[in-house]
Amino acid sequence: MDILEDLYYGNLFPNEKCAKLDDETKELLVLLNRNEEKLIATLSDEQKETFEKYKDCNWEISEICERQSFITGFKLGAKIVIEAMT
Repeated sequence: MDILEDLYYGNLFPNEKCAKLDDETKELLVLLNRNEEKLIATLSDEQKETFEKYKDCNWEISEICERQSFITGFKLGAKIVIEAMT
């Protein structure tokens, strides 16, 4: 099956593939999680709920930005291919 057939049949899921994390990114994730745990330990139940809502909104914004970056990159790649073919 070629890539166009995979696309047609819905077999492509690039957003589900996780990139390999380099050491710097892994360190940042550890630090992020550690600081989140420390912060949550200091919050009241109401504040924890607010913080969870904040994280949900932040996640949605990140998804929107990632989707737009993907679309922009795809369009740029298509333009490069078109120009190379002319």
